[in-house]
Amino acid sequence: MMKWVILGISIGIGFVFLKLWLLRSPKKELGKQLFELAVNSVFWGFLIWKGSLLLLEQKLIVESPMSLLYFTGGTRGFILGILGAFIYFVLKARKLKITNVMILKSIVVFAFAVISGSFLLNLFFNEDKPKVNTADTVEVGLQEGNKAPDFQLKTLNDTDVKLSDLQGKKVFLNFWATWCPPCKAEIPHMQDFYESRNKTEVEILAVNLTTSEKNPGKIRDFVTERSVTFPVLLDQEGEIGDQYRALTIPTSYLIDSNGIVRKKIVGPMDKEMMEQLIESVD
Repeated sequence: MMKWVILGISIGIGFVFLKLWLLRSPKKELGKQLFELAVNSVFWGFLIWKGSLLLLEQKLIVESPMSLLYFTGGTRGFILGILGAFIYFVLKARKLKITNVMILKSIVVFAFAVISGSFLLNLFFNEDKPKVNTADTVEVGLQEGNKAPDFQLKTLNDTDVKLSDLQGKKVFLNFWATWCPPCKAEIPHMQDFYESRNKTEVEILAVNLTTSEKNPGKIRDFVTERSVTFPVLLDQEGEIGDQYRALTIPTSYLIDSNGIVRKKIVGPMDKEMMEQLIESVD
């Protein structure tokens, strides 16, 4: 998501400002040690953030070990990562006999630069957000603000599902296949999200790109093994996947209750991401 990209850029800005501030110090060797320590601290913080999924989402890890490859611990894991990086930085700095004042100043400079950079980048990237048109005459397309192209497909149970019939609900339209590793990692998170939601307000449509499957007959077994309860649709002609430009999978579209495309997500989603996305639309 964009917020993590912004965070990465902001951390880079933090390192630049910290380096410039340390260059002003008459003790060059001390400045070099502090900067290297800051880099190492952020690295350890990242590892804690990434690995926190083991602590915070044990059930999902058991169901899908590949989640460790594609997901992090989310916001809670990020907080643990910050705490871990802070503790590591302070303990190592004291071991190097760096004064408490110098430690505090370094942390303040870095944190101020990261927060300021994040604030300015958020202003810049959110400035030109497209206005969502809810009128019936809105253009049909895949861009944010367009009316989602309508389609009808059959489910694994041979039931017809038409996208336009779901108007009034917020919809995650997900394109996937059984051979896709990130799709396998994503499905337990989607199921966990689905179970926590009111089905009269939110729906997930998982469109299987059936023409890409080596053995379409195994789709049902795949879904049953993972206890999937949201609708799984079969794109047996490949037309819907092409229409929605699902060139890389998983690819998902968030469609609001008026049938308007609000977001395209390329790559796997976890439960926290889905919750944040669904709460951002009407």
